[in-house]
Amino acid sequence: MLSSIRFYIRRARELRASGQFFDAVIARLRAGRAASRFNAQQAAGRVYKEYSADLPVGYSAKKITLRLSVPVLDSISKLAFNDHTVDEEGRTTSSVLALTIGGFAISPDLGKTWKLVKIEGHPEHRFFQIKDIGEGEFLVQGLPSEHRSSKNRPLDLMVVNEEGKVLVKHPMHGHRWHGSRSAAMVGGTIMFAEYLSNVAINGRRPVGCKVWRSRDRGRTWHTVFEMTGGQIRHFHFLQPRPKHPGEWWLTSGDHPPECHIWVTKDDGDSWENVSHPEQERVEVSGEQYKRDLFRLTDMVWLNGEVVWGTDDSLRAASPPGARVFRSAIGRRLKPELVGIGKWHFRNVVDIGEYLLFLSQRSNVAKAPPEDKRPSVYLMPKQRVQGAPAMVHVCDLDAYPTRDRPGFTFSKASRAAVGGTFFSYRSSEDVFPAGHRILEWNVRFE
Repeated sequence: MLSSIRFYIRRARELRASGQFFDAVIARLRAGRAASRFNAQQAAGRVYKEYSADLPVGYSAKKITLRLSVPVLDSISKLAFNDHTVDEEGRTTSSVLALTIGGFAISPDLGKTWKLVKIEGHPEHRFFQIKDIGEGEFLVQGLPSEHRSSKNRPLDLMVVNEEGKVLVKHPMHGHRWHGSRSAAMVGGTIMFAEYLSNVAINGRRPVGCKVWRSRDRGRTWHTVFEMTGGQIRHFHFLQPRPKHPGEWWLTSGDHPPECHIWVTKDDGDSWENVSHPEQERVEVSGEQYKRDLFRLTDMVWLNGEVVWGTDDSLRAASPPGARVFRSAIGRRLKPELVGIGKWHFRNVVDIGEYLLFLSQRSNVAKAPPEDKRPSVYLMPKQRVQGAPAMVHVCDLDAYPTRDRPGFTFSKASRAAVGGTFFSYRSSEDVFPAGHRILEWNVRFE
């Protein structure tokens, strides 16, 4: 409580010094009134917001419209989106997963209905991650309520079924994975990569990070890859490449020397660094980039290429701004610049002929109002001669009062199903109230 009071006092002083104090107060009051209206409207039905943009000549569509909403679930405690299940081939299904205190919720029909599942014996546990491992079982990570504020504490790792029965529990086993893209199961192999706060103490990060593997549905675990705190801060991404058995891609961050991409082709027995580990800088389109061009929390494979957006605003680049790159897949990546955004790209979502890039808000304390909104960008999968390789679609509404600019926090569907996908949203983004689940419906004209 005391830390929260100190935060608001400090934040008020910053805003007053910048001349934005009264603007912030009015914005918060408006958000409060909007929240009341929003909740009142929920009783009558779901509230939507639409954002549209005309597309360049040469694109296969003339216009894109995004329709965003939050589910109306009056009888269920507040939920937070966590994952959208994919099948063994990497195809997105209709099953969506969300978390809450003491359990989780499943929607088998793209958010139309939800089933709340309480995990037996853990009513006060805060659950951070969940992954569908098939056969009605789920891998979950959580902490008891008395430890929920620690970001460096190992978590309880459990396998539970869809009735909430705990099938196996590994107390205090490993650290949380990041977002929706740092754990997966394919071909009987489960792997997850650790992501912990790991803030440097006296110039050194105190903890190393591991990649864990299970080949018996989470009953036993073994380390297959490890980096020390002197080498990386944490891992950002670990996913199998669809239609390439045994192949997984792994990434790390945060500072430029800590940013790497590794590939295994034998389910984790051996790993190769494909991100020029011997180089401090990498040339792209005539510009020398620091290694943070390999800092990412999501990527997509397109035939023989890989595409990603940087989880960094690359302030040392000219001009500053997060980048989208694509590269032919080989022993060493050869990035090509696709386009430039502003702030960290957190997710890439496949929406058919295009990829949708979701970026967070500014993480600069005194950023102008236009930078305090999440952004959306669109990239055609196939290069279009004479047309931009990527376009800015829109900036989304936001009601920021605290320094939590992460928007999706790297949690979103891998791909849309019939134009629909889901993401996490902070309580300050798009709508000022409701569940931390954002349903996206994409329409082209």
